Amino acid sequence: MSMEESEMDISSLMQGRQGYLWKLGGGQEKGSKWNKRWFVLRDNVLMYFVKPSEFTGFRDKPSGVVLLEECNVRAREHQQTGENRLFHFSLVHNSGEETIVLGAEYEKEMLEWMQAVRTSRMCITDPEAAKQSEEQRAAAAQLELQGAREKRSLSEDALRSIERDLEAVQLEHRQLEGEKEKAEKELKELMARFKLRKALLHWRHRKLTLSFRSLISMVFQERIERALQIKAVADAKIARMQHEFDQAQLARRKAEAAKRKSDEMLARELQLKKECEAAHREAQKLLSAETERTKTAAEKIVELENLGASTAQVDSKEKEELLQLQEMLLNLRSEAETMQLQLKVQPPKAKGAGEGEEQ
Repeated sequence: MSMEESEMDISSLMQGRQGYLWKLGGGQEKGSKWNKRWFVLRDNVLMYFVKPSEFTGFRDKPSGVVLLEECNVRAREHQQTGENRLFHFSLVHNSGEETIVLGAEYEKEMLEWMQAVRTSRMCITDPEAAKQSEEQRAAAAQLELQGAREKRSLSEDALRSIERDLEAVQLEHRQLEGEKEKAEKELKELMARFKLRKALLHWRHRKLTLSFRSLISMVFQERIERALQIKAVADAKIARMQHEFDQAQLARRKAEAAKRKSDEMLARELQLKKECEAAHREAQKLLSAETERTKTAAEKIVELENLGASTAQVDSKEKEELLQLQEMLLNLRSEAETMQLQLKVQPPKAKGAGEGEEQ
């Protein structure tokens, strides 16, 4: 850098300065609200306005004034405020008055404002600097400016190194992206080949299956027909056997029904036989009684005849009694013969009826 450029920079710093700065609300170091104001530096006075249009000269009434006599300028740690990262510096008076905390949006701007305040008239950074002349303070400002520039060059070197690293990373990223695209392309080609091969194998499998079926049909056609004939005969035989089985089942059901009916008729025959036997015994008893009565009547007739009572000598009343007795005797004999015939005929009829029912 030439002497003319350095002298121009120093002279520009020695002149008044104005521009936007951020001011911490309340004028306290521990404040939280930042206000953007238009600052104007003239000699040992730092004024600030809400907007630039409010400043037209020294006669205008500013929003605030800071006297820079016996004022120290100090840089503060950078802090994050909202979406903007500000570079802070403060103005502290030796008398212990309130501290003014200001912030610039760029580091270069902060350094220029700090240097402008230091080089302003009647402004010192420490008590010993009050004894220094304007040339000495300009030299000190030049040294500080040079140090700031060196720091800036170091920062720029570091930034360039970071940019080179970033470019290398981006180049590697682009290479990886290219390799990724190439791999995806190869994968798509492999998938297309796989699908094509799969379709060919499927078509070949179907073709081989159809060929095998046709070959089997040609070679084993005779055996297949013979097997179909045997199957038809077996099906007919099974159908016939099923019909016979159904007939046998029907005959079995009929036989069971006939057996049940025969058992019922046999039970009925036994019941009729018991009833006939009871009737036979009753008829035997009646026959015995009638025989006794007939015998008694015959003995009476014989007794009457033995007594010599003839028919002519007997009166009409006794004659009628004798006739009635004879008629009763004849009736009893006919009834006894009828009952004997019934007893002889009824059992064979019942037996014949039971045999007919069984058949």
